[in-house]
Amino acid sequence: MRRSPNPSKTVSIHQVKQMIRDTETPEHSVSQQIVEKLESKSVSRQKPVFTRRVGVIAAALIVFCVSLTPVMAQTIERLSLLEYLNPFVEEMKMNPNEKVDTLYATGLDGSKYFHTGMIRFDDIEDQEFKSQLQRVWNEIFPQGEEINDVIMYEYDTNTFHIEARNENRSIDFDQGKWYYAEQTIGEEQVPDAAKDAADQAFHKVGDFKESERSVSQMILRPDQNPVYKFVYHTHKGSILIDVQKNTNQITRVLAFPLSDQLNKLDDKNKYHDLVEKTKAIELDKIREEAVKQAKVWMNLDLADYNVSKLEERFDTLTFTKAGSPDVTALFTSKGTIYSIKIELKRLSEKGTD
Repeated sequence: MRRSPNPSKTVSIHQVKQMIRDTETPEHSVSQQIVEKLESKSVSRQKPVFTRRVGVIAAALIVFCVSLTPVMAQTIERLSLLEYLNPFVEEMKMNPNEKVDTLYATGLDGSKYFHTGMIRFDDIEDQEFKSQLQRVWNEIFPQGEEINDVIMYEYDTNTFHIEARNENRSIDFDQGKWYYAEQTIGEEQVPDAAKDAADQAFHKVGDFKESERSVSQMILRPDQNPVYKFVYHTHKGSILIDVQKNTNQITRVLAFPLSDQLNKLDDKNKYHDLVEKTKAIELDKIREEAVKQAKVWMNLDLADYNVSKLEERFDTLTFTKAGSPDVTALFTSKGTIYSIKIELKRLSEKGTD
């Protein structure tokens, strides 16, 4: 995962998780590292090992597509764990039966405090929380698969994030409200029109003659069209392309071969040099390049958008326009673009998309 150029700056959990999703590869997945650390603490307990997030190609792809209608999505959005959260938090922190695998962080004063805990769904004692979590899961994933594990981590004092998951699916909750879900999916479950849209975008990125396409996941958000996540494996690296269901709109292009690939650098001086070169690029110059690439890759016209550099990241532009979704672009030390993403609004606001 990309190293932070400004580790002292405070960002929200949504920003952190999005940065992780945008830049990590399976072998550098933060969530996977947390899970592996938790599971390694209890070798005798039988728990599945998961490889997830961006770029993951699951071995088992026998799943069904979920099509969320606006009415159904709005119903799901109202489902919340908030009123059931506190008792479950106490159970995770104070479980006397040692059913919770935990990780602790060390404060500046040397004291240890709860950071992350994982528990098997069947081991949860709080039946009200368990029942409500199952209800949300069944609404989003009505295929009948069971929840295997629940992970909770505290990212600020009394502020908790929860993830429910099994081998193929997961749901993320922030302060008890679900905001993101994903499931593995196979090629045969994706409409041809979505595949064609992804292929067309891929061929516009560059000349990558040796490539193999796969579909890793479908992403669900409250009151929003699902998004298919395609991965193109090339001899130069992976290219990720997201396509919105029903509209076939390209919502993201992330071309790792075009990036500086800072995550692979061991030379600290070279890393610092590339970061400083990236920071020094003038806004007008990189804006012009991003506008050009958005038109070519996604048929997206950013000419009349306002643009600014994102404070939390040295390599990111944010394009904004009243009545339209924001667009982010990632750029390199050479002043080229390697990723463009549309931050889609909800279906209830689709007239502005």
